[in-house]
Amino acid sequence: MVNFTRRISLLFGILIFSLANSYSQTAQGTWKGDLAVMGQKLPLIIHLNESNGEWEGTIDSPSQGAMGIKMNKVLFDGMMLSFEMSVGNASYEGVMVNEDIKGNFSQGGMKLPLDFHRIKDGVADMLMPSRPQHPVEPFDYEIKEVSFKNETAAIMLKGTLTIPTDKDSYPGVILISGSGPHNRDHEMMAHKPFWVLADYLTSRGIAVLRYDERGVGESTGSFENATTMDFKDDADAALEFLKKQDKINPGQLGVIGHSEGGLITWMLGDTREDLAFLISLAGPVMPITEMMKKQTEDITRVAGASEEIVKMLTNRNQEVYKIIVDSDSVEEVKPKIRALFEQELKELNVPESLFESELDKLQQAYEAKLDLWMMNFLKMDPITYIQNIDIPTFAAFGEKDLQVNAAQNANRLLEIFDQKSNLLTLKVYENLNHLFQAAQTGAIDEYAKIEETINYLLLEDITEFILNQNPTAASSPL
Repeated sequence: MVNFTRRISLLFGILIFSLANSYSQTAQGTWKGDLAVMGQKLPLIIHLNESNGEWEGTIDSPSQGAMGIKMNKVLFDGMMLSFEMSVGNASYEGVMVNEDIKGNFSQGGMKLPLDFHRIKDGVADMLMPSRPQHPVEPFDYEIKEVSFKNETAAIMLKGTLTIPTDKDSYPGVILISGSGPHNRDHEMMAHKPFWVLADYLTSRGIAVLRYDERGVGESTGSFENATTMDFKDDADAALEFLKKQDKINPGQLGVIGHSEGGLITWMLGDTREDLAFLISLAGPVMPITEMMKKQTEDITRVAGASEEIVKMLTNRNQEVYKIIVDSDSVEEVKPKIRALFEQELKELNVPESLFESELDKLQQAYEAKLDLWMMNFLKMDPITYIQNIDIPTFAAFGEKDLQVNAAQNANRLLEIFDQKSNLLTLKVYENLNHLFQAAQTGAIDEYAKIEETINYLLLEDITEFILNQNPTAASSPL
């Protein structure tokens, strides 16, 4: 008969050994899980790293093209893992069991089971979306990592300058990205359109400077407190730097801007006298409130909303925009939009038991987008700048662009250039979306699913336009 005390001691020893073994495990490395959402599996990949007792990490959503989302408050005690996401107001809590982390993902009041399994190096790369246009070595041009200062803002901007090598002088362009924080590659949803664009142009005899926006990547300063005017100042600093570089022809200096960057292109064309040409890709032409009214209509309609919902959302947004335009500060706007939402919910006869919670949801949804940038952006009218442009201009729009409607903005641009039509090259590309990808509907959720980063027809047209401003520029056959 086995001694009872000895059996207890043995079991206790096994338990201690198991706990010690669990606590000796590390969460460092790469983990994959599948989040079940509305009957579909959403693959998620987390990357965890520990340094000097402090944990940090990022999360990828390959099918959404959302990569490198930074984690906040990453905690791991040898068994329990928790972290918050820097976007989306989401969090995770789990327990490590051997090579798995079992837990729950929380977002917007929902808690969903989500387990992660450790994966080997290289496996995560296989799960990433295909991006066949991303440049690969060897490169037939010089690549320089550079920095330049915006003296007014006292910030240092870091970027990459690519220069052809077969001649002594080249046209030079800077690339200006659209709204939202972007690095020098305009990286989003695993696409790197500015890298693709820079590679294509430089391989054909055009020098290109692309840079991290202020407060992004290696650049200093604050992105959160910046307005379109501030980003225009950064672009001015980039141009001043570029035209002083060796092999750059200061008489063949140009700008390529996308979306909000296209708006900044108009602004630079108005204020600078040293530019030889402008290229605006999906740049707003209409007053911003009018452009965003059409944007609301197009996006909600393509999403399948009824015409009643389309009308309701469009009218609500327009009323919010008017409040913002007529106000001087974010704090002034908040009580005004709350009063607006209160009236709307009363007209919809929302039950008293749900009234406050629905009001809070509306308030929070709109306040999340309300900042100094939005206050200034909504008050802008691009026509103010475009009407003063008197240099060769190439403007491109995608026929399926739901963010900057092609017909609305292109037609207005033709009217503005009516008396100087010889300066304008305008193209609307059939079946291309806001990012100039060949698309089915133009919906935003298609961006990540499409392998194409930029349509080659646009790349060819941009190259031809620039080289035509300087027929002696070096180029290889298109």
